[in-house]
Amino acid sequence: MKLKLLSTAAAATALTIGIASSPAQADDSYTWYFEDVYVGETWAGRAGFRDTGDYILVSDKRADGLRAVTEWKTDYGRSGTCHDDDGADNGDITCNYDMSESGKVNFRVVLRNGANGANQYASSWNGWVPISYSG
Repeated sequence: MKLKLLSTAAAATALTIGIASSPAQADDSYTWYFEDVYVGETWAGRAGFRDTGDYILVSDKRADGLRAVTEWKTDYGRSGTCHDDDGADNGDITCNYDMSESGKVNFRVVLRNGANGANQYASSWNGWVPISYSG
């Protein structure tokens, strides 16, 4: 899939954690939104949301024994997680959820030890984005 950047990625560094956010568009039918987490200068994880099809993406980018998890919540009270539990750099994991097309979703990527471990690193929350493509 070829992605075209729609806006400049925002980047920030806090201690050893860096975060970046950007929407990208593959064509006129949907938009992907991304949120990244860095440990030091190493890209460690990516979260994403596709506004058509209700897809949540997670990708573990660093072989460090931690798993990447996308945490998400809607503006109408639903929440969940999508886990990349197959190790670093083994491709993206996408989870498909049936969300209200009139709602908005907010998400971030976290790194944790196992499915229920404490979050050790986290990106910022992406900000509310529409669940249904309106382009």
